[in-house]
Amino acid sequence: MGRKLRGRSTRPRWGAQASGFDTVVGWDPPARRTDGDHADMVPRDRTWSRGRLQERSVLVGVVLPQQRRVQEEQHLEELAQLARTAGAQPLERLLQERSQPDVRTYVGRGKVEEIRAACERLEANLVIFDDTLSPAQARNLEKALERNVIDRSELILDIFARHARSREAMLQVELAQLEYMRPRLRRLWDHLSRQDGGIGTRGPGETQLEVDRRRVGERISHLKEQLRERRKVAATQRKSRQGEFRVALVGYTNAGKSSLMNALCGSELLVENQLFSTLDATTRRAPLPEGAAVLLTDTVGFIRKLPHDLVASFRTTLSEINEADLLLHVVDLTSPALPAHIDTVHEVLDGILEGQRDTLMVFNKLDALADPTLVNVMLRHHPRAHFVSARSGAGLQELRRAILTHERSRVVEVEIEVRERAAEVLAFCYREGRVQQQDVGPQGAPRLRVSFRDLVFRRFTKLHSGDYHILHAPVHGDGASPGNAEGREP
Repeated sequence: MGRKLRGRSTRPRWGAQASGFDTVVGWDPPARRTDGDHADMVPRDRTWSRGRLQERSVLVGVVLPQQRRVQEEQHLEELAQLARTAGAQPLERLLQERSQPDVRTYVGRGKVEEIRAACERLEANLVIFDDTLSPAQARNLEKALERNVIDRSELILDIFARHARSREAMLQVELAQLEYMRPRLRRLWDHLSRQDGGIGTRGPGETQLEVDRRRVGERISHLKEQLRERRKVAATQRKSRQGEFRVALVGYTNAGKSSLMNALCGSELLVENQLFSTLDATTRRAPLPEGAAVLLTDTVGFIRKLPHDLVASFRTTLSEINEADLLLHVVDLTSPALPAHIDTVHEVLDGILEGQRDTLMVFNKLDALADPTLVNVMLRHHPRAHFVSARSGAGLQELRRAILTHERSRVVEVEIEVRERAAEVLAFCYREGRVQQQDVGPQGAPRLRVSFRDLVFRRFTKLHSGDYHILHAPVHGDGASPGNAEGREP
C-alpha cells in the first residue's frame, strides 16, 4: 500500500485532547463519534500511551533585512520558553540571515544540511521554526530532515490545547487547530497519496484524503455552531452586568495578570510561571476605596505572531475587552524585551477593539526589578503609569484609587425630553442607566434626568439619535461632552 515516509509520524497533531508532544505507541486514527444526527471526528484520548517521552528539539530562526540579529535572538529565547511550556527540550538554536525566505524550505540548502547534522548529533526528533511555514515548506523540510517539523503557530496551538480547561476553551482551541490543519491535510496522508501510490493505491489514497477533508469541514461547522450558542449565553450574562463599571486586564503572556487580579480581588486564580496559563476570561468584583467596587476581568495573554485562527476562535473571550470601560495594560517590568511586548499588545488591541478605550499602564513585578532607574525611564514615556508588585502589594492602593477616580469621571448625567419611540428610549434608560427623576413636559412628552456610563451613553446616542432632545448638555466628571444637543456623536 505505498511506501511510508521514513522518520515521519503520520498521526495528526490536532484536537482539544491532542495536547503536548507525547510519543505514542500504537496510535489509532481519530474515532468516529455521532452526536444526534451529526457525525464528526474526534481524536482519541491518548493518556493510555506507554512512556510519555520528552521531545528533543532544535530551534530555527531567520533574520530578514528589516530585523536585527539581537531581536531574533530574543525571539528564539521566547520560542525556547514556548517549547518548554509544551513539554519539549530545546537543545540548540540556529539562525540564518537571508534577504528573503526560501520558497521551498524557508532556509537555504546549506542551512537545511546544518539543521540535519545538528539533529543527528543531538539526537533531536523535532525541529521548531520561529516563523510560520507554508504547507509545502513544512512538507519539504520533513522530507529533507526526516523529522517532525512544526512552526511557531502550531506550537502555540499545542500549548493552548494543553491548558484548555473549560468546555468553551476546548471548543475554541480545537476550532483553531482544525482551521490551521485543514490546508495541511496532505502532509498527514502522503503515504496514501497519488504521488507515492502504486497500482491499486491511487484511488483509495485520494478518496481517503477527500474523506478526511470532508470530516474536518463537518467538525469545523459543528464547532462554530456550538460556539455561536455559547456566545449567546455569554451575551446574556454580560447584559446582567451592563450597569456595572468594568475593567479588563490585558497584556503580554506571563506578565502577571492573574497574580494582579488575585491581589486586587482577593481571589485564588491559577498562577503559574509559564506562558498561557490562563485561557478563560474570569470576572470578579474588586473592592475600591470609599466602599466602591468594579468588575475586574482577567483575559488571555497576547504574544508575538499570535495565530490568526486562534484570535478568531477566541472571539467570545476577547469580547470582554470590547465591553470594558477601562483597560489595565499589565507589563512585566523585568522583561528584557519590554518595549517589544508593549508594541505587540498595542498591535493586537488595534485589531480587536471596536473604538478607543481608556487605558492605564500598569508595570508589574516591581519587587523583582534589578535596576530601579528603569522606573524613571518608563515614567518619561508613560507619565500616567503605575508601578506595582502583585506579590508584595506595593503600589496596589494607588492603583485602586486611580481606578476609582476614572470610574467616577466616566459617568454622564443628562436631562432629556423624549420625542419619538418613547417606550424604547425609556426602556433603555431604565435598563442601562440610572434614572434619577421622571416627569412630563409642557407638550406631554416624557422628561428624564438620567446618568449613564460613558460607553453606554455613546451607544445610546447611536441607537436613538433624533428620538430625544437634550435639555441640559451632558457633562463628564472631567468636563468632556460626548454628545451634542440632538443626541448625535460630535
